[in-house]
Amino acid sequence: MSNQTKPACYGEMFPDLSRLNINRATDGKAFSVFVEKIGCGVQRRELHVKREEWDKCEECPSFDGCYHLSAAKSWLWQGLLAAA
Repeated sequence: MSNQTKPACYGEMFPDLSRLNINRATDGKAFSVFVEKIGCGVQRRELHVKREEWDKCEECPSFDGCYHLSAAKSWLWQGLLAAA
């Protein structure tokens, strides 16, 4: 993969939780999340797998690196939240 151009969606499988939308979907390439908040509390949290997009991701020659980057970004964001 080192000599090939990475796709524009590289590292974007998961939603960017630093830009979490409330009461509307936050999308990544292959997954989306939905947080419903009414008043003070969260009423509902949903995780959706975009199966067709996931299948495309698995077929991509950049899948392994893309998955690792996507996961690393997610883990680092969780760490930042825990540190705050």
